[in-house]
Amino acid sequence: MKEANADMLLWSAFRNGDRDAFASIYQKYIDELLSYGYRVTSDRQLIRDSVQDLFLHIWVRRGNLAMTDSIKFYLFRSLRNRIIRNLEKHPERLHADIGMVDLAEESNAFEAVIFGHDGPSDSYEKLAEAVNRLSPRQREAVQLRYLHGFSLDEIAEMMQMNNQSVRNLLHRAITQLRLFFETAGGLLVFLSTLQNFPGR
Repeated sequence: MKEANADMLLWSAFRNGDRDAFASIYQKYIDELLSYGYRVTSDRQLIRDSVQDLFLHIWVRRGNLAMTDSIKFYLFRSLRNRIIRNLEKHPERLHADIGMVDLAEESNAFEAVIFGHDGPSDSYEKLAEAVNRLSPRQREAVQLRYLHGFSLDEIAEMMQMNNQSVRNLLHRAITQLRLFFETAGGLLVFLSTLQNFPGR
């Protein structure tokens, strides 16, 4: 609730033309947005262009934007829609590896979530390999849920699915990861705790 109120105040100031509020929003979310975008498509130039377009758009249209109590969700959803539109406009930029991620970047992120910074040094490569065996939509759902902390309802809205479909998608993803790591003790225990997928 406290974070929601802070977001509403910051967003309201931004909508009223406060440049410092806009700068704060940019600085707070730019890295996460780029990280997320790079996992939607491997076309990094398209991602950078999409993120720049997004921030230009919200600044120009700030007075007409709706209020939100979650700036992060608003930006992620808007960026995802913008990336999809840009890909549809430029089909030549579609690659066979859409949805594939950089192993080193992705593994470091998942290792931090699962093992903490003191995790096994050889575990992240195996984890990244396992994650990259998932379908693009499974990878995206897992990232949104466990790296960025979005609720099931937020993921459903962002990915244009219903809540149960998101649960099923995550369940299949975690099941595949568990099978891949069936001998990896501590990781298996961790993944087992994810099956209930608690919402917020």
